Amino acid sequence: MFIPLEGENIICLANVVALCHGDNGTNIIKRDGSIVKTSFTPVTLKKRQLALYNESIIKRRSF
Repeated sequence: MFIPLEGENIICLANVVALCHGDNGTNIIKRDGSIVKTSFTPVTLKKRQLALYNESIIKRRSF
């Protein structure tokens, strides 16, 4: 599963260890130890992930 971030950025949940609420958004801790910072809250990230998933389901059904 994937989460769309700001702009054209997207992150694969298979590479994510934790989502931590930070001062101005969310810190995404990846398996390799790197941290991706986003201005979205964890709740917004979940909504964006579900919207992307639902959109992909709709596109598959239209074929």
